[in-house]
Amino acid sequence: MKKVFAIAAALMMLATTANAQSFGAGYVQSTQKYNNTSSTANGFYAGVGYSAEIMPGLSLNPGLYYEFLSSTSAGSLWFVSGESKTQEHYVNVPLHLSFAYSFAPTFKMFVYAGPTANVGIASTTKSTLAIGGASTTTEPSDNYKSGDYSRFDIMLGGGVGVELMKKFRLTVGYDMGMLDRHNSDNVDLKRNRLTAGAALVF
Repeated sequence: MKKVFAIAAALMMLATTANAQSFGAGYVQSTQKYNNTSSTANGFYAGVGYSAEIMPGLSLNPGLYYEFLSSTSAGSLWFVSGESKTQEHYVNVPLHLSFAYSFAPTFKMFVYAGPTANVGIASTTKSTLAIGGASTTTEPSDNYKSGDYSRFDIMLGGGVGVELMKKFRLTVGYDMGMLDRHNSDNVDLKRNRLTAGAALVF
């Protein structure tokens, strides 16, 4: 955890030489693959990014973003039904390279790619069991407490975007988790995510 925030602090220092800074937010769809099954969560991200030009058209783009995800699963059999809700909070530290091409002074398109350090801050699940007309709800459980579910991941991905009037950016991207987030040898747990968002450049 300390190493990740040290990286984030170093990226903040880089911003002093950056030629553009931005605040961005958007939608996240996360797919978690657990052996041969998968589950989907939806949420949002928000945070700050920086662009340091290396050469004309090529930039280094670090950032620091918060991500929230929520998912619900339910099932029933005869007069018994159950539902579980999971909420997760992450901090993401991307380090992307981007290449942009200007079609006009106020319009350019760009592609970006690179790694993102992904750190889980909290993950809780609350379950409800209903039998007939009676129901009971458990207290939220900490999914990291057992130690089987790892907080850390390195995601690798990229995306495309447009910049309008040098003030607004629209992006769509996809990231793939490179690390198995379950500590058991017979369980493979990886997470991918699709993002779509907008940013204000200043």
